[in-house]
Amino acid sequence: MIDEQGILSRRFDVKVVPNGVLLDEAGTIRWAKFGGFSIDNPEDVAVVERFLAGEDLEPSPQRDPPYVLGPLERELVATKLRLGRVLLDAGRTAEAVAAWREALRLDPENFLIRKQIWVAEHPERFFPTIDFPWQQEQLAAERARELAEGICGPDGCPVPAALMGNASPARGAAG
Repeated sequence: MIDEQGILSRRFDVKVVPNGVLLDEAGTIRWAKFGGFSIDNPEDVAVVERFLAGEDLEPSPQRDPPYVLGPLERELVATKLRLGRVLLDAGRTAEAVAAWREALRLDPENFLIRKQIWVAEHPERFFPTIDFPWQQEQLAAERARELAEGICGPDGCPVPAALMGNASPARGAAG
């Protein structure tokens, strides 16, 4: 599912993909894993199989955000994301990317913003197939540059756990 308008991202405060959400017949969320869900992960597959078999599920994995944006900052990020989408649809790719980079500066752990930028700048890495190893390399290079340049989120410079073998996010000096 592609959320071009960022509605689900805002509603669930999702900043990274892929995600897994299991809904019952009434549309109630019974289990969710935001960030890191994979059909190649035996634990994730087992949860889906138990859900489909009608079994009770363990609680959803907890997620601790690296920082929390205030309401004004969240709306500014959402506005810049929407602006970027409108500009891209109008064929103004460079301006769209600039808007998304402004949003990323406010919310540096928002992987969805990064992916918007990457798709616009490197479509060959996403079509006809997604180059996941390239994304990991790109993310590592960008985060290293951002840390070196002191580009930080509101609560420091968190490093994605994915780059640290799923350890807790490290924090650099606040900027």
